[in-house]
Amino acid sequence: MKWVIDRYEESWAVLENMETGESEDFPRTVMPKGSKPGSTVCMQDGQWVIDHEDTEARRARIKARFARIRKANGLE
Repeated sequence: MKWVIDRYEESWAVLENMETGESEDFPRTVMPKGSKPGSTVCMQDGQWVIDHEDTEARRARIKARFARIRKANGLE
């Protein structure tokens, strides 16, 4: 199951389940090194790991979506 780090709130990481859309809080200390809001993470062998491929694909889709919005609004 994949999750996206939505945000950090003090010592907590707020993750959104990509299948259900539900959010859960996890201690920030258990998040993988280098993770940040927008990172896709999943649990492997009892540890959170970053899914770099999915993270980059999501970022590319979001970037393209914003470019379309800017273009449609004459901002490019």
